[in-house]
Amino acid sequence: MVLNLRRLSRMSWRRIVLYGSAFSLFWIFVFSLTPITSPLPPYTGAHEVAILDLEVEVKRQLLHEAILKETGDKAFELSTLAVTLYYPSTYIPRQPRPEARPWLPRPISLIGTGYARLAHIYFPPFQAAFTFVMWLLGSKTVIPGVVDAPLLSSSSPMLVDESGGSEGLNRLLKHAEQTNMELKREAEIEEQEIVGGGELPCAVFTHGMAGMSQSYSHYLGSIASHGYVVAAIEHRDGSGPGSIVHFPDEERTKTVWHVQLQDLAAEPPMNESDLKVAQLAFREAEIQETIRLFKHLNAGRGATIENLKPDSPRSALPGFKDRLDMSAVTVIGHSYGATGAMQALKNAPGEEMPINGGIALDPGKGSGPLNEYIDVPLLVMQSGEWTEKQTEFYGKRWHFDVVKEIVQTTKKGWFMTLTGSAHPSCTDAPLIVPWVMRMVTGTTLDAKVALREYIDVSVDFLNHLRTGEARGAILKSEVTSPNGPLGDAQDRGKLKGNHGADWEIHVVPSA
Repeated sequence: MVLNLRRLSRMSWRRIVLYGSAFSLFWIFVFSLTPITSPLPPYTGAHEVAILDLEVEVKRQLLHEAILKETGDKAFELSTLAVTLYYPSTYIPRQPRPEARPWLPRPISLIGTGYARLAHIYFPPFQAAFTFVMWLLGSKTVIPGVVDAPLLSSSSPMLVDESGGSEGLNRLLKHAEQTNMELKREAEIEEQEIVGGGELPCAVFTHGMAGMSQSYSHYLGSIASHGYVVAAIEHRDGSGPGSIVHFPDEERTKTVWHVQLQDLAAEPPMNESDLKVAQLAFREAEIQETIRLFKHLNAGRGATIENLKPDSPRSALPGFKDRLDMSAVTVIGHSYGATGAMQALKNAPGEEMPINGGIALDPGKGSGPLNEYIDVPLLVMQSGEWTEKQTEFYGKRWHFDVVKEIVQTTKKGWFMTLTGSAHPSCTDAPLIVPWVMRMVTGTTLDAKVALREYIDVSVDFLNHLRTGEARGAILKSEVTSPNGPLGDAQDRGKLKGNHGADWEIHVVPSA
């Protein structure tokens, strides 16, 4: 009887392995025939978009003395700055078209392992499973645009859609088509000379907790396609899944993983509030270094900048000389990044922070108190999910009321809600795996519509910072819902955006 049981046990394990392998192979075959992800759509503006991953050496800064228990390294030491640049380009189409930048950073195992660690999973086989899922969902996705293409030529017209509507965009696309035909006639030119003289406004973007610099590529690339130079920071403050620091003149690298309190050793020991303060200080330093990078590029130092990112070019950098408008630098952030962006506005405008305004998408609810001292125009756009689910904010009343009071105090800001949207609606995730995001967030607004609305209002705000005028219907609107979810339902008036979504306007600039 014992022998029979053992034989049965052995056969059962063999069958489990056999059937499990067959099951896995079947679903891999099904996934290979049936796409489970969607490609990222074209950008909304009239310009071609170029992309460049850039890592540069910066002056060493130690923002906190905390040590990583795992490695003994300083947890908050800034030695290099990593950004992804999105910028308008006059790229001349050629065949074959250069390979676009993969949406997922390489190696994919870095990101898969990072998200596993974020979920407190340290068992290597389970971390490999996370990597497999990341590969399955994102390995074939690319960011539309041309890597290291030349910056928009100063001889090309600046095509900025200031109408706020689809008619204006159609006119721009027609104009861009005509311009592209003229450029094709010059396709024999191997090297396009970039001449100084134009001025392009700049933006610095800071991502949310567990986010990455490319997680918002459609939103940021679309802003670039409207004539802006955008630098998305790859934060090394321990808030992302994983990032590799490449040291200059050395073969040594350092991997920065997501950091939690139990990973740190400090004297006295850190609490959650201390961790947030250290991370926000680190982010502010990275924002400052990004603005300094813009200054270096504009001063013509692009030819001498060493790009520490492996296999990442830098031939376009000299073309930034005298092309950037350093009086028009805007800081943009989502969630934790929105908290960081608002923090950076405390010192703006100034010599170190020549920032003309800020855009905050879903300012954080658990990433530390929000900076109340803002003296530049501010646009706060919240998702429907962020507005509806209210929590008490650091003992200062409801989060909605705190944000509303901050924006009202500026006297030159907007606070609004895109109804039906979710916290990740401004990211690429709903575009790449829409079925997953609908299931997880319960959003009722189409992902492409939500992003088009966010982009249109953002571009209108950026135009407002340059011209002093608000042209789009949303920014020209009066208050429609003063108290949002904290008021009576009949007082929650809505306004249609350019693409049919509903906005609630809570605060507008004082007359």
